[in-house]
Amino acid sequence: MTRPLLLDLFCCEGGAATGYHEAGFDILGVDINLQPLYPFEMIQADALDDRVWAMDGVAAYHASPPCQSYSTMSNRHGSDEPELIHLVRHRLEATGKPWVIENVVGAKRAMRSPLRLHGGQFGLRLFRPRYFESNILLMAPEPAPRVKDAVAVYGVREDRRLLWTREDGTELRAATLEQARDAMEMPWASWNGCREAIPPAYTRFIGEQLMREVSGG
Repeated sequence: MTRPLLLDLFCCEGGAATGYHEAGFDILGVDINLQPLYPFEMIQADALDDRVWAMDGVAAYHASPPCQSYSTMSNRHGSDEPELIHLVRHRLEATGKPWVIENVVGAKRAMRSPLRLHGGQFGLRLFRPRYFESNILLMAPEPAPRVKDAVAVYGVREDRRLLWTREDGTELRAATLEQARDAMEMPWASWNGCREAIPPAYTRFIGEQLMREVSGG
């Protein structure tokens, strides 16, 4: 039997895709930029291109539209980046297939009844809260506290800059690519891929629910 195909839109380096693959899906990524570290098959294309949406054989969709216009800093000071969630939702709804949209906390205002996930719910060393909207009912994991002294993976480059030091002497920000990969559970990814991704644990959890919907179980 073949595995159902999930189309991973705005795929970047495949953090989300890996979780869905572990949940049982075959993956085809779509990104406007070539992603040589993406661990699955991908095509370089605009995710809103009509040809992408005309593909046959897609069983489910995941979309992570660019988050810059929804970030906390952009909400405070404004952003020139387009807000794409409503456009992507419109295209997803037209497919009639199960779908998921993921984005940052600041995007909650643009999302409909989203589910919030964070690293503490999956035993990860980072917090990284993210919201997930879907046209299927998504069940939440067991409640869990925010990770104490969580590793933060952000910053425009890996240059060993540390944003601040905690009282116990440990650092807030991952200082090396190895630390970022370990916290994100993405051993193949670049620094940029880690800082823009969601951990595969999130979409493994979401993907198991999506798989039950696709398989009729």
